[in-house]
Amino acid sequence: MELPPPDLRALISITARLDPFQLDAQSSQAISLNEVVQQVVARNLDIRIQNTDVQAKKWTLLSSCGQFLPNENLGYRWQYLKGTLHTPISGGDSIRLNSPLIIATAGYTYYAFRGGKILFTALQNRNYLRAARHQLHATISDALLEATRRYYNLVLSEAQLQIRVKAVRTSEEQLELDENLLQGGKATMLDVLQARTQLASDRQALIDQQIARRTAAINLADYLDLDQSVDLVSRTRTLDRITLVSGDVTPTTLVVTAIRKRPELKQYEELRLAAKKAIPIAAAPLMPTFQTFGSIFGIGETLSDSSRISLNPINLSSTSLFGSPVGGAVSVPHRVSRQIAPLYTIGYQLQWNVTGLGTSDFANVRSAKYQARQAMLELNKQLNSITNQVRQSFLNTLSTSRKIEETTAKVDSSAEELRLSQLRFQYGVGKNIDVIKAQQDYTSALIENSQALISFNIAQAQLLRDLGIISIARLTARQPAPLTE
Repeated sequence: MELPPPDLRALISITARLDPFQLDAQSSQAISLNEVVQQVVARNLDIRIQNTDVQAKKWTLLSSCGQFLPNENLGYRWQYLKGTLHTPISGGDSIRLNSPLIIATAGYTYYAFRGGKILFTALQNRNYLRAARHQLHATISDALLEATRRYYNLVLSEAQLQIRVKAVRTSEEQLELDENLLQGGKATMLDVLQARTQLASDRQALIDQQIARRTAAINLADYLDLDQSVDLVSRTRTLDRITLVSGDVTPTTLVVTAIRKRPELKQYEELRLAAKKAIPIAAAPLMPTFQTFGSIFGIGETLSDSSRISLNPINLSSTSLFGSPVGGAVSVPHRVSRQIAPLYTIGYQLQWNVTGLGTSDFANVRSAKYQARQAMLELNKQLNSITNQVRQSFLNTLSTSRKIEETTAKVDSSAEELRLSQLRFQYGVGKNIDVIKAQQDYTSALIENSQALISFNIAQAQLLRDLGIISIARLTARQPAPLTE
């Protein structure tokens, strides 16, 4: 079916200020299927949203991997001490304080074992990242299919617009013929009124189709995240069947290909593995923990290399010549450093804490096991759903392919019916109502044939998506590519 550019003179102006073809649009842009699928991958919001989720899970995995590294502990505390400190360990003596005190720390803590929580959390986040990537692939597949469907709907609406234009022209010619025959006494007023009614019906159908075509363009622009004030017009000028999957492939081969290629199955498999990782994570609190640590403390009055003079009392005692004791306390000055001095610590700690006698953690383990079981059942459900989709898509391609042949034959038959009915009416051996009925049949046959062609092309794209091998190259190919690629 040929799709020439629309003749604006053949369209009906809905209002005086609107273009009959662009309607509410401010400008137009021609677009091809190849450009559509390129644009959808680059601009579709669903793909961009899923891509941000992949990036978020990538950083989550990096965060969990950071738990394998030791923790660094750094601290600095400055305070001023003033007052009296009683120290019973020194016999009840008091120490008078009137100086700053600095405590600087630097050390590490390394958790060598936490029951496997760190390891399995990192592995679980890796599964989540892989699942998100497969989901992104599935989102791209769905977007390619939906963009292709909306583009073909635009092509279909333009094809049907041409059919409606042709139907209006045929009705106008029939009305003119009836009016001429009425003047020559070979037709009745009823024939003219019937022709006018058919023309009015075709004109209204043409107006509806003009709006439907513009609606299809808006839907395509919306999905491509383009300016909806720009009217998209397809570059397709020939409406024909496009085979993307060879008809020689057996259903069993299709199912095997889908099981091997569909990203949804890979996504659910990663989610199942992530659910299995949740079991040792839930059991980690029941296990002991082992950690090593080391630190260095700096305690003093100042960071600089300074000192002060300190007077420490020294007891002196002796015996006089007469046997009486002689002595006293003498203060001896000496220099004391005020700079902080290091104090090193290193060690390890083994700890085993069981909360609530382990009942809560044991229940969490059982819950994780059931969630893993649920993930496996969801994988099996997805497998059955994919098998169902592939088989239905295969049957749909068979049905749409056969429908093209049937509607093509119907177009040929209705075209001949219209030609003969017009000749019989012109020569006075037929009725006007037969011409109108033949005209309606011909228009319906053309519409059904265009719908069959578009349905087949969409069914082929649907089959590619259900097989998990849909891509820009396959959608724009003019002949089917091998499934093994």
